[in-house]
Amino acid sequence: NAIDNLLYADSKNLAVLKEAVVDFLVDNGKEVSSKASFNDLPGHVVKDVLVATARKEDKKRDADDIDMMRVSELRRKLHQKGLDVDGSREAMIDALKSSSS
Repeated sequence: NAIDNLLYADSKNLAVLKEAVVDFLVDNGKEVSSKASFNDLPGHVVKDVLVATARKEDKKRDADDIDMMRVSELRRKLHQKGLDVDGSREAMIDALKSSSS
């Protein structure tokens, strides 16, 4: 199920798969919330779901808000700065913030 795929993607740092599953959860929230158990989700995964929900609702978001960027946007920024584009979404955000300070 989707939650199992999300946990697997998180455990293997498969950022693109994780984001795709999170997008599925957000797009199908009503059905998923009635059928899936969120009891085993770590806090950082819940945060990813909340960020995806906010990103979907906020069409006018700041394009430079690193915390709200999709994985593809983070990778593009990392590539432009000559930084490693692999890793979890959280690691990519940390790398971008570290390079900016």
